Amino acid sequence: MSAVLPKGEELKKYKGKTIRPRADGRWWVRFRQNGKQVSIYGKTQAECYEKLKAALKQKDKTDKPLQRLTLGEWLERWLELYKKPKLQETTIDKIRYSIKNMQPLLDLPLNKLTSMTIQNYLNGIDGNRKREMIYTNLKDAITKAVKNKLLADNPFDAVEIKKEKRTEKRALSLDEERRIVRALDGCKESTLFLLCLYQGLRIGEALALTYDDIDFANKTLTVNKSLTERNKLKSTKNGEARTIPLFNKTLAILDKTASGRVCVYSRAVYQRKIESVCKTLNIGGISTHSLRHTFATRCAEQGVTAKTVQQWLGHKTLEMTLNVYTHVNKDFEAKEIAKIDTQFDTH
Repeated sequence: MSAVLPKGEELKKYKGKTIRPRADGRWWVRFRQNGKQVSIYGKTQAECYEKLKAALKQKDKTDKPLQRLTLGEWLERWLELYKKPKLQETTIDKIRYSIKNMQPLLDLPLNKLTSMTIQNYLNGIDGNRKREMIYTNLKDAITKAVKNKLLADNPFDAVEIKKEKRTEKRALSLDEERRIVRALDGCKESTLFLLCLYQGLRIGEALALTYDDIDFANKTLTVNKSLTERNKLKSTKNGEARTIPLFNKTLAILDKTASGRVCVYSRAVYQRKIESVCKTLNIGGISTHSLRHTFATRCAEQGVTAKTVQQWLGHKTLEMTLNVYTHVNKDFEAKEIAKIDTQFDTH
C-alpha cells in the first residue's frame, strides 16, 4: 500500500532496502528473515530508516552462518544462554574475566579450533588457578557447541591439564583461636572477624549486616544479603535468607544502641588486618573464610548435628557441611581417641 512520494523528498535506501511512503501517512520497508517477510514501519522516513538499520544489525547477528562464528562470538552466546539465567553477577564477572584472558583464541573460527591449538594455548598460561578457570569455562562452552551441532567433534577430547592439588582448607586450633581473639581485642576491625568466628558468617554477609537484621530481644540474627567485592549488595550465596541464633559471645561484642552497618570498613581493610595479625602470630594458611570454617569445626567438636550447622551456615546441601566436618582438629581427635581407648580398657 504505497503512496505518492511527498514533494521534495527522496527515497532512502539501506543495504538495498528501499523505504517507501504509505497511503496512511506512515513509511515502511520490508526484508526477509528465516524465510519470512518482516515489515518495519515509522511515522517518518528517518524513523523507519533507523528502525531498519537496527533490525538488520540484529539480523546479521542471529542469521550469521554458524560455520562463520568465531570462538568469541560463541562464548558471548554461551554466556547469555547458559550462564546468565542461573548465575549471580559476581560469578558472571569472573567468567567474563576468564573469557578476556582467552584473547589469543577469540578471533579464531569456532569450527577451526583444534585440540592442538587449545592445548598449546593452555600450556602457555602462567598460574595454575588461572589455567584451570579458563579450561573449565572453555570446555563447557565447546561441549555446548558440540551438543548444539555447531561442531562435529569435541576438540577437548584430546586436551589435558595437570590437576593441581589444592591447599586444604583448615580451621584454627583452639590455641590459635585464643591467640587470634586476644590479638584482635580492642582493634577497630575485630567485629567482622568475630562475627565470622562466632556466627559462621561469610565475609560478604558480615559486611552487609545491619543492626536492623539483629533481634536482640529474641537473640536472633537474619542473614538476607551480601556485599560483593565491588561493594554491591546482592542476595546470599544460595539465594535464600536465613535466621540463626545470636550466640552469647556475639552479644558481648555488639552495641545494642547502634544503627546502620555493623562492620563499617572496606573488605580490603579487613583482609589486610587478618593477614597482618596472622603474620605477627606466625599462623599460616588462614584467611577470613577460615574463621567461618573454624565455627563449623567447633560445632562438630561440640556434637552439634550437621543438619543444624547446615542451616546456620546457609549451605545449599548437607554434603557441603559434611565436607567441613571431615576436617577435625588434631587436639579434638586426640580426645576422641582417648574415649575409645578408655572404653576398651579393661585393665
